[in-house]
Amino acid sequence: MYRFIMLGLAAALMAGCPHRNHDTLSVAGQIEGVSVDAGSKVGGRIAEVFFEEGDPVERDAVLVTLEDHEAEAQLAMARARLAQAAAQLTKIERGPRTEEIRQAEAALQRQEEQYRMALQGARPQEIDSALARVNAARAQRDDAAAEFRRAERLREQGVVSEQMYDRAQHALEAAEAQLKAARDQYDLILDGTRAEEVAMAQAARDEAAAVLEALRTGAREEDIASARAMRDEAEAALRMAEANAREMVIKAPFNGMVESLDVRPGDLVQPGPLVRVTDPDRLELWVYVSAAVLGRIRVGQEVTLTTDSHGDREFTGRVLFIASEGEFTPRNLQTQEQRVQQMFGVKLALDSADGLLRAGMTATAHFDLTGEG
Repeated sequence: MYRFIMLGLAAALMAGCPHRNHDTLSVAGQIEGVSVDAGSKVGGRIAEVFFEEGDPVERDAVLVTLEDHEAEAQLAMARARLAQAAAQLTKIERGPRTEEIRQAEAALQRQEEQYRMALQGARPQEIDSALARVNAARAQRDDAAAEFRRAERLREQGVVSEQMYDRAQHALEAAEAQLKAARDQYDLILDGTRAEEVAMAQAARDEAAAVLEALRTGAREEDIASARAMRDEAEAALRMAEANAREMVIKAPFNGMVESLDVRPGDLVQPGPLVRVTDPDRLELWVYVSAAVLGRIRVGQEVTLTTDSHGDREFTGRVLFIASEGEFTPRNLQTQEQRVQQMFGVKLALDSADGLLRAGMTATAHFDLTGEG
């Protein structure tokens, strides 16, 4: 709004007396301080606030901190994932250890023996052992049956309790079940190995052989490239977590003064600026000039400045920027009078002159239009 007002005043001034001796143009404006809005890209809950509005601050001074519990947890997780990915890459690049190859060789040997046994069927010793288990189970069943018949007679005579009778009955049922299982195992051994069992043993043998071959050959190039990519991805995730952790601390971008700070511990804030810091030694002055003199002003040109506060004392500024579009004028400028009314913004850079110039002061810029300044 201030610039709009100054633009109107500049237009009125230019209409009345735009030049001084046709070689100098004097235009007034208000000095502004160079400010930076410091904040966080991630947001969060305010933990501590270390300064107040109006306080001087030095570069990198901590202004505000956010609670960092989640950020630290994410950072620890990213470090762990990177360590895991790096270890996996190292393992693949080094190849298998001697112990791993020996273990794979032993596993293949066991699977080959199992496969040969499946092809040959049961040995005589296994058949004799199974038959012995059947005979032992039959003897236990016979003993249990005799004990049950005895308990049954005594129950009829009223000598034993129902509980003792039930135990004898359950013992007989368990013995019969064991005898049946032993007979089934014996019959299975006599019938020989089924085709599907032979196929399973062969598949297990082939799988063990493939594992051993892979260990002896080593990792393929694509496996190494994949592990390296996972390592690189973990490194990128760690850098992102570190960047988010740094966003929990908001620092001053330069030596200056806290111009605006309106947060308190416990406040929840969105990503964005939180603190405005102004540099009192870096000042700017916006003025507006007409199109008629724009061609005689250039970027980098030195400009003499005076202020109401310091009388005739002169200061020096430098043209920093010239607007490419005019303001507050009709779009179609048909006449020379209308083109004279078109105003362009010009930004000047200046320092505080050891504190003599301050933001908010009104200053007059005197442009040398001869092209010698």
